[in-house]
Order: sequence, then C-alpha cells, then structure tokens
Amino acid sequence: MKLKSRILMLACVLGFFASYARSQSQTLVIQGGTLIDGTGRVPLQNAAIVVEGQRIKTVGAKGSVAIPSGAKVIQADGKTILPGLIDDHMHSLDWFPPLFLHWGITTAFDTANPTEWVLAQRDAIKKGRIKGPRMFVTGIIIDGPPSGSDNEGDRRESYRVRVRTSEEARVATRNVIKQGVDGIKVHEALTPELLKAVLEEAQKAGLNVVGHEHDVREAVAAGMKFIEHPYSITHATISDPEKLKALEAGKLPFAEADMNTSLFPPIIDLMVKNQVYFNPTLTRAGFNLMPERQEWADLTIKLLEDPSYAFIYPGRREAWLRAVKAGGSGDPATLERRMRALRNVQVFTRDFVQAGGRIINGPDSGPSSPASNMAGLAMHVEMQALVDAGLTPMQAILSSTKWSAEQLRKDRDLGTVEPGKLADIIIVEGDPLKDIRATRNIKTVIMDGKVIDTALDPNFRNPIPRTFFGDIPSEDPTPEIYEISPHAAREGDASVELALTGRKFNSRSVIRFDTTDLPTKFISDSRLSATVSPSLLKKVGSYAITVVNPGSMGGTAKAAYFMVNFKD
Repeated sequence: MKLKSRILMLACVLGFFASYARSQSQTLVIQGGTLIDGTGRVPLQNAAIVVEGQRIKTVGAKGSVAIPSGAKVIQADGKTILPGLIDDHMHSLDWFPPLFLHWGITTAFDTANPTEWVLAQRDAIKKGRIKGPRMFVTGIIIDGPPSGSDNEGDRRESYRVRVRTSEEARVATRNVIKQGVDGIKVHEALTPELLKAVLEEAQKAGLNVVGHEHDVREAVAAGMKFIEHPYSITHATISDPEKLKALEAGKLPFAEADMNTSLFPPIIDLMVKNQVYFNPTLTRAGFNLMPERQEWADLTIKLLEDPSYAFIYPGRREAWLRAVKAGGSGDPATLERRMRALRNVQVFTRDFVQAGGRIINGPDSGPSSPASNMAGLAMHVEMQALVDAGLTPMQAILSSTKWSAEQLRKDRDLGTVEPGKLADIIIVEGDPLKDIRATRNIKTVIMDGKVIDTALDPNFRNPIPRTFFGDIPSEDPTPEIYEISPHAAREGDASVELALTGRKFNSRSVIRFDTTDLPTKFISDSRLSATVSPSLLKKVGSYAITVVNPGSMGGTAKAAYFMVNFKD
C-alpha cells in the first residue's frame, strides 16, 4: 500500500513539473493571412498555425484549429505566411549573419570557407553568441591539380586542398569529415576518378557533395546530386571543338553564349532522372543585364547609405556604391555576348524545371560578390531573376524553401510549414504569387518557434573575425588620420577627450594611444573620439596615436602624435 502511495505521489509530482515546463514554453499562434506552406499546394486562406516549443503542432483554416488558452497570438490578416527561407549556397564573411535574419533567411549553407573558422561561426550561432541563421557548412574546398579553367588564382588556396590520387582524395575527405562538417565542397579540377573517390567517402558519412564540376555528364555519372553554376553544363553543351578547347584553357569569356541549346534536352533528362539539383546563380553575373537592374541598383544604394548598415566594412560599401552608381555593361559587342549567355542559362533553367527538375536558390554571396549579392537581399533578387527566366513565383519560392531543404537532407525538419516541422516561418506584406518582390517585405521572422528581433545593429561586431582573405574592396581599406584634437596635455592632467578626423573609420575602429587601446566612440566614417585616462598622462613624452580597424579587412593608420608636456 505504501508503495502504491509513493508511486501515485511521484506521478503527481512528475505531472506537475511537466505541466510547469509546458507553461514556461509559451504556445505561439499565427492566424489570419494566406499560408504558402512550401509544399507547392494551393495557398490556404485565413490560416491558423499553432507552434509549441520549437515545432509546429497544427496547421489549418482559422476556426478549424483549436487555439490553446494563454497562447501568444500573431495576427497576419492581409499578409502572406511562408516558410523561413534557405540560402543554399553562400560563403560567409564577418558581417553576414544579421543580414540573413533581417531578410527572412533562417537557414544558410556555407559551401567553402576556412574549416575551423566556419565551424566556429556555426557553433557561435547555435550557442546564441552571434545572432544569425541556422548554419550548415562544408569547410575547405577539395580540388584537383591546377588546370587552365581554374581561374581562382591564389584567392582560395588558403582553404583549398589539392589532391592528385584517389587515395589523397579519400584522405582529404575523411579529414574534413572528422572535423564535423555538414557537407563536402569540390571544384572542377577534380578528374572523374578523384571526384568519385570523394563522393564515396562522403556517402559513407551520409553527407552531400556540392560544388563546381568539369562536365555535368561526368559529375552525374560519379554520383553528384548538386550542380553549382552553369559551367559544367556549358562544357557539356559546347559543340565547337575550338571553343571547347578555349573554355578548358580559361580563354572563352561568357562561354554560356556558345552553348548549343539543341543539346539541352538530353542533359536535362540525365539530371532529372538522377534527381540532380541545379543552382544557376543567375544574378551573380547577370545583375546589370536584367530589366530590373535599375530598381535593384536603387534599392542597393538606399540600403548601403542607411546608417544601420554601418557594420559592413567601409571598403566594401564604398566599392559597391561606386560600382552600382557607375552602372554600365561594357561595349556593345561584349554586351550582346553577355546577353546571349544569360538567355541561354535562362532557357536551360526554365526547361529544366518544366521537365521536373528542382532549382536551388543560393545566390553565391561571398568575398567577391557584386552589390546584387549582398547577403540576405540576394535571395530575393535571385527569386525575381528565376521568375524572369520562366519559373512561376511558386517554383521560385520552392527553390528557396522545400527544394533547398531536400538538397541539404534536412527536409524532415525544414522547408515547409507543416505539423512536426521546426517552426521557421516568415510573414510578409503582399502576395508573392502575384508579385515575387513581396518576399522582400518582411514583417515577422520566427525561428525555432521564437519571434526574432531582426533590426540591424550598426555596431555589430563578429566575436571571431575572419582572418583569411575575406573581402575585395577596390581600394586600400587602411584607415587614415587627418587631424587629432587636442594635440597635447601636461603631465598629471585629468583625462583628455581626444577627437580624431580622417577616413575609412568604422564601427569596429579602435583608437590606440601608444600601446593602449582606448574605449572608442564611432561617430561617422570620418570621426572618432575617445577618453585618454589620467594614468596615460603621468609621463612626459610624445605618444603615437593610431586607429586600428580589426578583422580580416582591417589595417592600422599611419601614426599622428600626441605630446605630454611638463606640468606648469
């Protein structure tokens, strides 16, 4: 009898704590609005979505779904509800994470970066040390010996491993897998034999292989399931031997212009039968060629001149602004060739989807990005470009949600708004099925069941700066000091307020007094201030005043000098 009483008492206690735990994880309800759930089904009008904890519990029409008492309710009337977006091809820089969330991207796939650094970024986001999207990463690039078409030069050699034999390829793949990556990145210098060795090792570990390939037919035969960029398709569809030779030597600019479109059907059939995903990166090279180029340019200028974007490195912002304001697409002959190249890729993209193929939206934001590839915004620009190419708005949305989740092998948790899935949801103003640009009008972002504050912080600093090659501004990013005020103090003086004018200052800039970093106030890209404490004014002398811009694209200004004179 005593045992039964104890069991009953224990059950009551456990029930109490279970009830308490549920009460601490408030239920979230989104109701009203039109749900485009990411499955491709007809949108659900006047929807109701119940979220408990991190996951979606119920989805249905408002009135048919029970709303738990005490739930936090978000009214979405007149708006559109979508799955959180997935950027399936990017190369992160220090300042990317907040931009992704700001633009409704709750998941991002980094497909080439220094392994240790990008793993640290992924883990910092998991631990809440950096506010950003859920990240999956590949780490370094596995590539073959340098070839004529390998036009990367030395830019990525610091995080690329070159292999020459199948055994080297297997060892390199196993090594990066041991570090805990989520996928493997390859480049086109790998021979079919080397690529096959990488794929076999990755498959043993249950990981996908993504990247650049030499020829799509070879890649598919080896087992590739994700084709980044049109290059390997271009190689497979150039029928002129001399042009093919020039392509392989890296001497055929805008090679897509020479694609033989009559060869598209068998390549498309091969890819569709083998369930290969294609990532066309249309706006990476075609930004200035598309009908919306001025609209996109105006939007980009507006954003880059917004003070809340000050955490983007000044060299990058300045270079982008100059490029966007200059516009232009080259001489008429080059423009015509570029347009033909873009049209061919658009035709292939459209025909691939019409044949049942699945497109991946991953705009390739990274170190060498043009303004159109600004992290976060680029996803929306690419969706509009996909619609221009002939996809429906629904297909463009699928490329950014369900299909990308499938490619990542994360579709059990991500990509759609359905019961059991992680609650990654965005609410936008407008109807993206009528105008795909509505996806940009982000009103609410929910990730893992929590409403996220997506406001940009101009003072955001990544706690682990990227110390490898990370940015390509068109000028030296080193800060410069024009003037300091005051120029002097006397030994034993109280603290001095030091003001600096110059250029290329940013929110990360630090004023250094001799060897001491001062708490620095960022006023603008030409003005900084800091307090020099009495302890630094005790000894007579001339002291170097410098400005340090930390991070991979930092630098130290040439010194100005501050004098501490003898006291009266």
